[in-house]
Amino acid sequence: MGFQTVPDALRAAGKAGQDVVADLCGGGDCGSPFREIAAAVPGGETPGAATAFADSWSTAFTAWCTGAERHAVALAEAADSYADGDRAAGAELPVGGPG
Repeated sequence: MGFQTVPDALRAAGKAGQDVVADLCGGGDCGSPFREIAAAVPGGETPGAATAFADSWSTAFTAWCTGAERHAVALAEAADSYADGDRAAGAELPVGGPG
């Protein structure tokens, strides 16, 4: 049993991941709508709860964006490592096979 890695497919996946992260994470503060709730509903526990949720959601989403970006970059780095390993192995093998 074995596996095959296609460096170009890894690079393409990394690029697609970076594009998605840029689209999702480049849009500003995802907690903003909840901060608007806090401002629109004064008094009681609503403003504090909405603000706490906005802060928590923003922090969690920012961490997710950072991790997703790192993963996408790592895919491209893995592709380079596989390609480098293939080149190094090819340099060590005799040309033309046995004989």
